Order: sequence, then structure tokens, then C-alpha cells
Amino acid sequence: MLTLTLQNLSKGFGANQLFSGLSGSISSGMRVAVIGPNGCGKSTLLKIINNETGADEGVVQVPKGARIGRAEQELAQHDLDSPLLAWVLENLPNWQAFWARWERAQENGETDSLSRLAAEQTRLEHQYGYNPEHRAKSILSGLGFGTGQFAQPLASLSGGWRERAKLARVLVEGADILLLDEPTNHLDLEAVQWLEQFLHDFPGILLFVAHDRVFLDTVATHTLSLGSARPVFREGNFSAYLAWEEEKRRLADKERAKLDRQIKHKQAFVDRFRYKATKARQAQSRLKQIDWLEEQRRQHENEASARSLSFQWPPPVRAGHHVLSLVDVTYGFAHEPPLWSPVTANIYRGQRIALVGPNGCGKSTLLKLIVGEHSPRQGSIKLGTGVKVGYFSQHQTDILQPRQTVLGELRRLAHPKIKEEELRFALGLFLLDESYWERLVSELSGGEKNRLVLASLFLGQANFLILDEPTNHLDLESREALVQALRGYEGTVLVVAHDRYLLSEVADDVWVLGGQGIEMLTRGFAEYEERLQELHNTGQDQTPTEPSAKPSRETVKARRRELAEARNALYRRLHPKQKRYQELEQLLEANLERQTELEQRLADPSTYEQADQALAANQEYEEARRWGEQLMEEMAELEEGMAHIREEQDKLRDAGGD
Repeated sequence: MLTLTLQNLSKGFGANQLFSGLSGSISSGMRVAVIGPNGCGKSTLLKIINNETGADEGVVQVPKGARIGRAEQELAQHDLDSPLLAWVLENLPNWQAFWARWERAQENGETDSLSRLAAEQTRLEHQYGYNPEHRAKSILSGLGFGTGQFAQPLASLSGGWRERAKLARVLVEGADILLLDEPTNHLDLEAVQWLEQFLHDFPGILLFVAHDRVFLDTVATHTLSLGSARPVFREGNFSAYLAWEEEKRRLADKERAKLDRQIKHKQAFVDRFRYKATKARQAQSRLKQIDWLEEQRRQHENEASARSLSFQWPPPVRAGHHVLSLVDVTYGFAHEPPLWSPVTANIYRGQRIALVGPNGCGKSTLLKLIVGEHSPRQGSIKLGTGVKVGYFSQHQTDILQPRQTVLGELRRLAHPKIKEEELRFALGLFLLDESYWERLVSELSGGEKNRLVLASLFLGQANFLILDEPTNHLDLESREALVQALRGYEGTVLVVAHDRYLLSEVADDVWVLGGQGIEMLTRGFAEYEERLQELHNTGQDQTPTEPSAKPSRETVKARRRELAEARNALYRRLHPKQKRYQELEQLLEANLERQTELEQRLADPSTYEQADQALAANQEYEEARRWGEQLMEEMAELEEGMAHIREEQDKLRDAGGD
């Protein structure tokens, strides 16, 4: 049995302390979910364990000879030129070469060589199995790849499918310690379920970061929580951790009530005897006790969250009974077969529908047709009387005005009749508390902008919410806030998401989209999960139906020209951002070095022997710190802009997928 030991790890960037005092021992068979809000250091911890970056303090003890598995961060050009299956197998032993060495040793009567080869064979079979190619094909199939993709070069895959390939490679290679950062990203539901089973059977040490609550519960045996004063490491899955936290909050509430009673009792004594000479000393002592008790109470208040908020969303304007009508709707690129057979369906007031299906079947495309961003090839789409749509997609954050404050922007986007108190409550429920209200929108992260847009949808009095992957960029706490908001919403909902917890909590009906159109399931998301399990048991899959007609050579050429022009346009937008980002990285590195030098100077007592020099050093340090913050803010904006462009590049590679 192997044991990975973390001893008193601390890590921070400048004034931002990610975690400190992190200690724990993780042994073979333990599957540890690393949880916490965005930016708390979850991915950084995995990098520290893999020796990609160092801790500020503390030690990571990796067992001698242990193999660490972690997905590739970037693909080199020679990787992109490699066929999928060959690339996945690249680092595994070549058995043909091994048996050639064996035969030569046998022919030459090399007894010592044969003994060494026998030992090597035992080791390799234990690590990789006797037939690595069979194992690789099984893993690729489990992650959703078709056999026709095995010989395709990685360059032909979209960004999402490349991420799957990276995951397949690390799983095929095997490891004693497996580190996975958001492994469910880019996976459809069937692939996620396959991965859950694979990891459940993994015999080594697993540390993983995920925001899929069902995945966390299914896979984890232990939970490591970052983001609070000190890291918490507990046995049990995510739900067990939440139950422990709830019990901890209950005890804190009880202690807070006890402190309130003590403060009230002592304050009454002070009020009564403060000016009585014989009791003045006792009253003064009680005042000091009250100060101490109030400090204890403040600490308990800091641990309490906004869970006690009671807030009901303003009811949306009532729509007619018939919300949406789709009649014989199809869509596809010019001169190519449609994505699906003609779709005819209706949505009625109050329905909550999850639109599901394999990646590439056109779920997001159908939503774009409904909101009018695309036009159908044939058929009609009609909204009912009095229907007001609230639409969320990954590009909806573009509607935000960067120079507005957070509170001012929500006020602009909300319905004019919404009260100021309701604006503030809504921000709080989406985890944008008072500290955010006067910040500029441009200072928000991608996830914070998403939460602001989502809050605006619930306050815009839309009675038909159409949500395309609303949980992207949201951490666990933010996802729970969205689930609670949807539970309290009185309108109609159509949602595309890969978060099974959200779908199971929110959706009453499920529409399964595929090449043959829409299949309607009326028993909620549980029925769809049963259907997936049946398909898995019978060896079927949910891959998108192949088009029946093959496009002509001229059509293919024209389509390639279109895509090439679009790719070039995106590159022209991306390149200057990449160049500026590299410049900022160099400036920030120099800035941080200068800050370190100044911190050392300010920590030196001799600096203060001359007041003017100390003042100058302090002023220079403050200027350097502010300049560093400005550099990081600009870098964050560039990262977000580049991420949007890369998403568009991925969609071009998909050539008509989701």
C-alpha cells in the first residue's frame, strides 16, 4: 500500500493566501474530492503534488517509485499530427519489441537476460495489462469515441474532444497516484457515468476536483475542503461533508444564542450598577467580559452564511397556456443533411424541461432557433401569447456594461418595478454580497459575471427561461444557489446542462434530442438515467446519428473555405491578445520581484534609520502593489477574451455540433 503525505502545506500569491497548514495522509484506495470556492487553490494543490509548482511552506512526500498521472496541459504540434489511438498508447511499452528481445535471448541461451525479461514482463503486465491496445480502445469507447475516430489525427478533433483524449491517455497509462482537474468537463452524461465506474474501481490514490455534485458523491471516499480559515480533511463523500457542516452550523447557532443570553445578562448588571460606587469595579469587569463575549459572537457570525435569508422571487407576468410551438423544425448547414428529423413539440405554462442528448446532437442549436439567433431550414417556431423569454448562454455576459457597478448593472437589467431591497437580496442569493455591490463589472471573474446575468434573468420578469449550460464557470456553492433560485421560480424553464444534480432537482420532463428528433420522457431525469443504464447494459450508445446522404466534393470544398476564413478571422482577433498577455506576464514577473525586494527592505530595521528613505520605500512599494493589481486585472480580462475566442474556434472544429 502506498501513502502520499502532505505536511503543513501553505501557498499564496502576493497578499492572496490560498491555503495554509494543510496536512494529511492519503493511502491507496482513497479517492479524495478537493472542494472549495473558485480561486481557493484546488488546481494549485494538484500542481504542487505533481511538482509543477512549489509550496511556500511544507513538504509533499511521494512514495519512491510511485507513478503520478495527470492530464497533459497543452498539445504540441507533433501530438496534433498523431492518430488518436497511437497518441493514447504512445508512452506504453511495445509488446512486439519486448517479444523480439525475448526470442533473441532464447536463441542465444541468455539465461540472465531471460530472467530479467520475465521480471520486466510481470511488472509491465501489472502496470499496463497484457493487451494495452485493447485497454486503450475500451477507455476511448467509454469516454464516447467511436471506432471510426481511432485513426483520426488529434488536429481533426474539437477542443472538447481533445480534452477527452487527454483524459483517455492518462487513464490508459495507469498511475499509482491519479490527479484529475475537472475530468467531467466536455463529457456527456453517459461518459460521466462510465468514468464514475472506472474511478470507483481504481486501486491507487485519487485526488480530483469537480463541480458535479452527483459525481462527487459517487466517486469520493474522502473530502478535502479549501477556502476556509484552515483546510478540512474528512472521511466521507460530498453529501457527508455537507451534513457535517450543517451540524457544525447548528452547534454554532446554539453557541451564538448562548452568548446572546450571557451578553444580555451581563449588560443588565452593568446598566443597573455602573454608577453605584460599591459595584463600579464589578461593572467594569462585566464590561470587559461583554467585549470578549461579543468578539466570540462575531467569530460565530463570520462562520454563518446567507442560508437564513428568506426571499421569494417576484412573480413573472403570467403567460398564456401555450408557451412554445415547434412544427416540423429542422436545421443544418447549406448543402448538408439536417442535424435531426423534423421536430414537432409543444411547451405549456409551468413546464420545466431538460433538453438532453449526446454532444454534437444540436441542443444549443435548437435553443438558438427558439430565441431567434438562427433560422430553421424548414418548419415554424412560435411563442405563445404574453411570453417573455429570458435567455442565458455562455456569451450572454457580453450584454454587461464593464464600467457599471455590480448593483447598478443589475438595476439596469432588472424590471423597473423591482425594489432596491430585492436587487440586494438577489445578489446575495447568487453569492455577490455587499463587498461586490460597488465593484465595477470589469473587475468580476467569468463565474461572477455569469451569476450577475443569472440574477438579472430572475428579476427581469421573464416568464420563460431558456438556459444553455448555466452551470459553466460556477463552483458548487454557486450551483446550489442556482438550483434554489429555479426551485422558487414560477415560470416555464427549458434548460441544457450537464449537471445531473441540477437536472434532477429542477426538471419535471426530459426531451432527448437525437438524429430522429425528440423523444419525450415524462418521469423526470431519473427516467433518462434509467434509459442510459439500459443502453449501457445492452452495449448500445448514444452517439449522434450519421447523416444518410454524403455531401458532394464541391460542397465540402466550399464548407472548408468558409471554415478557413472564419478560423483566420478568429486568429486575427486572438493573436494580439496572446501577444499582449505575454508582455503582461513579463511585466508582472518583474513587478513581483520588485515587490519582494521592497518587502525585504521594509522588513530591515536599518531602513527606518532615515525617515525619508523609509517613506520613499513605502511609497514605492504601494505603487508597485497597485501596478501589480492593474496588471493582473488586465490579464484576467485578456484571459476571458481569449477563452471566448477559443470557444468559437472549438465550435468551428465541431462543424455543426453543439
